[in-house]
Amino acid sequence: MDRGVQGSLNAASLREEQLCLSLLVSSGWRKIRFNVVPVVRRKQGAPTLEWTQLMPGFPEGTLRRIVGHGVDLVPASTQHWRTSSGYPLTQLLGVLGSLRGHRLDSLSILDRVNHESWRDGGQSPGLTFDHLKVALLWASALFPTPEDWAELQGAVYRVLVVLLCCLATRNLPHPLQPRHNLLRSCGLDLSAVYRRVESFARRPEASLRIHATHLGPGAPPRVDTGVKALLQLPASDPAYWTTAYFDVLLDKFQVFNIQDQHRVLAMQSVFQKTKALRREES
Repeated sequence: MDRGVQGSLNAASLREEQLCLSLLVSSGWRKIRFNVVPVVRRKQGAPTLEWTQLMPGFPEGTLRRIVGHGVDLVPASTQHWRTSSGYPLTQLLGVLGSLRGHRLDSLSILDRVNHESWRDGGQSPGLTFDHLKVALLWASALFPTPEDWAELQGAVYRVLVVLLCCLATRNLPHPLQPRHNLLRSCGLDLSAVYRRVESFARRPEASLRIHATHLGPGAPPRVDTGVKALLQLPASDPAYWTTAYFDVLLDKFQVFNIQDQHRVLAMQSVFQKTKALRREES
């Protein structure tokens, strides 16, 4: 297979202990190496969807078409394969990118903050891009209207409140297989990760300053110290995993700017319920 010409495939790098095929592509003076992972597609065992939760955030028919792709099997070792949902999740992100608003912009900002601040420039273990991507997919499902994503700061906080809740409850459900917790067995100190993410949510200005000359008087915290107890409610009652509950969190962080009266009333109802619950516990 390796004839020494442009675009040739070198099979010499395919050894039994490796799980991918190395492909070197030349374009003039530049060469790019790709690791090609073999994939087997199967229709049986396709992931199921929580339609009522995910449908509002995506154009009609989109999820059925994407999930109809089936399940990909990729090598986990030289003897075993595992299922992978990378393709449908990437397709879902592509759909979000075609909608009006700052969905993918919010993901880009949080990915940079995660790398530079939460992970100390990549030197410390922490959240992966896949974790952030899944948080965005859930946020897009829970906040389905264009108004939710029209303003950049609000878009970032919509992903943040979902991410904080998942860290506080130690459960980040897979969008296509909600019983699968993506934080389980991840090997991270989730309490430490939560503290870093919450610190950013309280005072994002410190992490977004790009030069020492931009330092100024510290802005007051956006929320009081009781936010973590509020974030943990879905762990004891999954019924809280709703738009109204996350609207309460947005209001706590001072970024709830929705004018729809049905959303406002639903948010206020959940807020009163959480206040009553906290009084009973104190």
